[in-house]
Amino acid sequence: DCTGTGPSYILNVGPTEPWSVREKLCLASSVMRSGDQNWVSVSRAIKPFAEPGRPPDWFSQKHCASQYSELLEATEAPKSVLQCTHTSVCRYKK
Repeated sequence: DCTGTGPSYILNVGPTEPWSVREKLCLASSVMRSGDQNWVSVSRAIKPFAEPGRPPDWFSQKHCASQYSELLEATEAPKSVLQCTHTSVCRYKK
């Protein structure tokens, strides 16, 4: 309870170990197929690709959404911008 006299509980908000590169690639691929609003499908599609020893809730909908959000935050914006003219000539602008 809030008084500190009762039992204490730790809220488990997600996996403490990092996701493997393979798991992240499977997540990104599944999001590309199912979209970033359909976490039920994403979670179901990538469960078979879990590394050995992962807990059953490793690819829960909540954890998939959280990990995908982290991936997006970690992705750098491109340093140059591709500009195309009406004649389909494209050049990188630095």
